Amino acid sequence: MTLFDDGREANIKSTIAMVEDVLHELGHEVAASRSEPSDGEQRAWQVEHGSATVRIGMGERGGVSNLRVVSTVMTLDPSAEVVALLRRLLELNRTTLRSAAFALEGDYVQIVAERPTLDLDRSEVLDLIRRIEKYADDLDDELVAQFGGKLGRI
Repeated sequence: MTLFDDGREANIKSTIAMVEDVLHELGHEVAASRSEPSDGEQRAWQVEHGSATVRIGMGERGGVSNLRVVSTVMTLDPSAEVVALLRRLLELNRTTLRSAAFALEGDYVQIVAERPTLDLDRSEVLDLIRRIEKYADDLDDELVAQFGGKLGRI
């Protein structure tokens, strides 16, 4: 093991500790929040906030360790006016969301925030998770009412 491997391992352990501390502060049961990592994730957690489900994942992309917070706010209805929906999502990206953005994954509309774990501090972890929880819970009902579909991931 090299010096850099030790630093990377320390960074991973530090990030895990911060995420779990923040989840506890936000009222989530940490052990119950731990989730099976998906492809590309080293660790993962999943929590509920209002009508939103939020996934927090640690992974590596391009040799850089990242903390990614995602909530699937809706599953598209096959008859949805996709152009109008995409226009609305882009408007919300510009006017409402800060340090986060809407994205599509297949038929799922998501809100995503991501940050490298290098020099990450606890206040940033708290902000990322709290921000995505709030945006997802505030906007999911509005988007489903306006464009159809189902809340979250079905």
